[in-house]
Amino acid sequence: MTARLRAWTRLHRVPAPLVVIVAILFLNNTAVGPARALLPVYVERDLGLSPAFTSVLLSLETALGGLVSVAAGRQVDRLGHRLVLALGIVGFSAGMLQFVTASAGMLAALAVVLGVGHGMRSTAGQSYMLSAARHQSVGVSTAAFFLGGTVGTAVGSAAAGPLIDAFGFGAYALAGLALNLAPAAITLRCLREVRPAQRRSDDSAARSTLRVLARREVLLLGALRFFPTVFFGIWSFALPLLVFRATHSVLAAALYVAAGMGLSVLAQFAAGRWSDRRGRAAPMFTALLVLVATAAAAALAWESVAVLTTAGVLGVMGAWTMSVLVLGAVRDRTAPLERGRVVGFVHALWSFGLLLGTVAAGALLDLDPAAPLALGAAANLAALLVAALLFANRRSPAPAAPG
Repeated sequence: MTARLRAWTRLHRVPAPLVVIVAILFLNNTAVGPARALLPVYVERDLGLSPAFTSVLLSLETALGGLVSVAAGRQVDRLGHRLVLALGIVGFSAGMLQFVTASAGMLAALAVVLGVGHGMRSTAGQSYMLSAARHQSVGVSTAAFFLGGTVGTAVGSAAAGPLIDAFGFGAYALAGLALNLAPAAITLRCLREVRPAQRRSDDSAARSTLRVLARREVLLLGALRFFPTVFFGIWSFALPLLVFRATHSVLAAALYVAAGMGLSVLAQFAAGRWSDRRGRAAPMFTALLVLVATAAAAALAWESVAVLTTAGVLGVMGAWTMSVLVLGAVRDRTAPLERGRVVGFVHALWSFGLLLGTVAAGALLDLDPAAPLALGAAANLAALLVAALLFANRRSPAPAAPG
């Protein structure tokens, strides 16, 4: 890390490790972020395979990411963040290799590797951010963390389109593989560990993973991550398609997605700042009430373009806001040497919630467009109940940190 960066972070009171992790995620997502959205195009255009096959690949990746998250978190608690994060970033390169093979078996095998890398990167990156952030600014820090990935994906997408049109998917894959070496190297070279050293007398690190994850508040945090993500899985699948069907315009669907993502950035920072000043409870209840209302409105009036787009954008904003708030609550209620496992646990439930919501939307949408939207409202009602249980004990401090 350069002296200029150290001076800047001291001047603006920003933890230097937080700047580094955001930069790493920006570069990683610039290199490989667009791959998931482009894979269906490659599979259909270049390989002549159906969208159903692509959905299997994406589901396989999501499921594997969830399955390895707790194990990745355990390694973070034991070994530190740097190695697990670097391996996860390298694992993302499997997503680029999918664009240079025509073998269905190889595509599936690479989806497995990509899923493992995704689970490792997400768990190590999120737990590092929570440990690096100051307690009084964890909400804003979490919003900045997600912003690095979002902007990186946007930059990568803007560059990928012209590159693929001019030279094909193979050139895009090679460029992404080369660029992805940079965040892996920065992780190993510049990422400073923020995990406290473990002493022989510390029992928080030795506490079994099962005991850590079986705590009531950890289970509630997991449920609070799961139910809104079921909603988001439904929303991200159903709403763009319903907007397209209502308007018969690909441009309208694309503008809807862009509006939702752009406004979500503002919502995340606003909610993060609010939660840092006033606590997590009030912004979380507000976000969940908005999600319940928007999902119910969309279910009742899904044929109205105005209701559909307004509810859709509010739903995307609320779902991304919940990501900031739940991770902030994880930071509040965990000790440093168990945080990796808890982050891995909630990320696993995020993965399975996304998978369940996506599958449910795909199965129900053509039977009755209102059905998956109503299911999304029910999922948010369940999350509202979980939040009430979590915040019923306002004190509920994290276990004492060692030392």
